[in-house]
Amino acid sequence: MPKEHYKEVVMSLFPKFSNKEIERRQKLVKKMMEKLDLGVMLVYGDNTSIGTVTYLSGYITINPTYLVFPYEGTPSLILNFFNHIPVAKEMSHVEDIWWNENNTPKVLSREIEKKCRRGARVGVVSFASIPYSVLIELQKRFTDSEFIDISDEYNWIRWIRSEEEIEWFRKSAFLTDLTIEALETKTKPGMSEHDLNAIVHNSFLGQDGQIGIHMISTTSMHKPEVFCPWVFPTNRKVSKGSVVITEITVGYYSYNAQIHRPFAIGEKPSEVYSKLYDAAYECFYEISSTLKPGSTTKDVLEASSVIHDNGFEVYDSLVHGEGAKSPELWSKYSEHKNEEFTFKENMVVVIQPQPVTRDHTAGLQLGAAVIIRPGGALSLHRYPLKFVQAGF
Repeated sequence: MPKEHYKEVVMSLFPKFSNKEIERRQKLVKKMMEKLDLGVMLVYGDNTSIGTVTYLSGYITINPTYLVFPYEGTPSLILNFFNHIPVAKEMSHVEDIWWNENNTPKVLSREIEKKCRRGARVGVVSFASIPYSVLIELQKRFTDSEFIDISDEYNWIRWIRSEEEIEWFRKSAFLTDLTIEALETKTKPGMSEHDLNAIVHNSFLGQDGQIGIHMISTTSMHKPEVFCPWVFPTNRKVSKGSVVITEITVGYYSYNAQIHRPFAIGEKPSEVYSKLYDAAYECFYEISSTLKPGSTTKDVLEASSVIHDNGFEVYDSLVHGEGAKSPELWSKYSEHKNEEFTFKENMVVVIQPQPVTRDHTAGLQLGAAVIIRPGGALSLHRYPLKFVQAGF
């Protein structure tokens, strides 16, 4: 996989965005704070809140982490573990970094009082996921302040990606492509799903990648029993005539591309899997050409109808944004509720058609991370969209 697909990122011990990029973000956020009359913003992040704290701090959240970001003055970063402070000081551009002292409300209260006037409105990011006990205690301590949910306003700023951010997504896509290349060349009959999992990990170790999703499952193409990749690997063995279905993410410092490819092992795809693949391929390109600035949920659902028209159904979302949400769109024939959403230029989302037979025996996924442009969605990956043949 040629590195020419992305630009090398400026590195210290960790990659850094330019000062211009950091200032751009702060300016946009403070404009939003001024509009909402906020004295301070409390941003919560953990291993499930991808990018919230990282966006304004540069620090990757793997444990509960808080950013106190005032309208005026310098921000504070509050960590869950004392021994994480040294790495945070190297990774983050926030200089004021504290341990939570095993009493998060106390430390947050101290920092909020230092950063803004008493009675100022407090905007909370990740309002639905911040620990309830922390939020309630803060509200008791600041009875003259209004705490409001600003997650949507803040996240919409983040979801419109700068060109610097898109380069980080391209690096993630490059690392993710390496996993498929490795599986193509190294998968052999007799290997277990655990062996395939090891191939995935070894493909990007030493290349600044962080594992995200690595769902890999195998079944017979002639007597299939598994129709979607499982979250955990098993002792199932790959053999001639197997199909391997995948969903893999390798992150690059909180920027995450995702890839999905099916593998036919030791022989060409069977008739049913060829039909599944053709439906997925057509669906991918129908959605790609549809996803433009201003496109809506309705537009995506109409473009996805090719799967149902070919006699299949879907078992997973067809399009999703950050963290498999925002939005998470299924087909118009699915029982799942589809979020009303309007896409904007420079959003990064994943298109991942997963047609399955209606008896839920056979299925596959085919997909990639894309960037939304005026002419349609463009893949961030270089690995071709194909039914991979391996194990010969």
